[in-house]
Amino acid sequence: MEYLPDPVNDRPLKDLPPFVNKAIDDSLLFPRSQDGAEIPDWRLLEEFMSKEGPLSKQQVMKIIKMGTDIFKNEPNLVKIPEPVVVVGDIHGQYYDLVHMLNKAGDPQKLNYLFMGDYVDRGIFGLECMMLLISIKINFPKKFVLLRGNHESRNMTESFTFREEVIQRFDNQVYDAFMELFDALPIACVVDDKYLAMHGGISPELNLIEEINAVNRF
Repeated sequence: MEYLPDPVNDRPLKDLPPFVNKAIDDSLLFPRSQDGAEIPDWRLLEEFMSKEGPLSKQQVMKIIKMGTDIFKNEPNLVKIPEPVVVVGDIHGQYYDLVHMLNKAGDPQKLNYLFMGDYVDRGIFGLECMMLLISIKINFPKKFVLLRGNHESRNMTESFTFREEVIQRFDNQVYDAFMELFDALPIACVVDDKYLAMHGGISPELNLIEEINAVNRF
């Protein structure tokens, strides 16, 4: 990682590492797996973004596309077994997300169920999404991301995520995020015992299987 220089040695907090000022190389971010597929190195990405390292537009779009392809092949109602770590609203708090993952345990060894509302309000919505999508790509069956009410055009335009993305990139990246949000599943059954979703159960819902009849796209 290439850090910002301190040519006059005037950084007031010498014990804190300087920020990263150069995008990470694609060969490091997307190493090839044994079958030749490019999979984002989510641990490297987590460390890189924790130092406020910038991703290129091409890298962001690539991760969004990989995640969208996975979500589009999932049903509205996904399933996951126990034990599972259930996580509520994150709302752009990237460092809280990293802290939670470190405390709860390795996604490679644990099942995770995120209940939505990953963006808006906090200033690191893009980083939250990049990390969550990258982990999802690595562990598609163990890492469930549901759609919350903030994963929508209306909410992201009314709150902060649209402005965040456009200030840092452009409308093309924002539109790609909206396509990914459209593809997120909307509910999850845990171990055939518990029904999980972001908001609540519709009074028009009579059978759980009816959730799969909803056109979420």
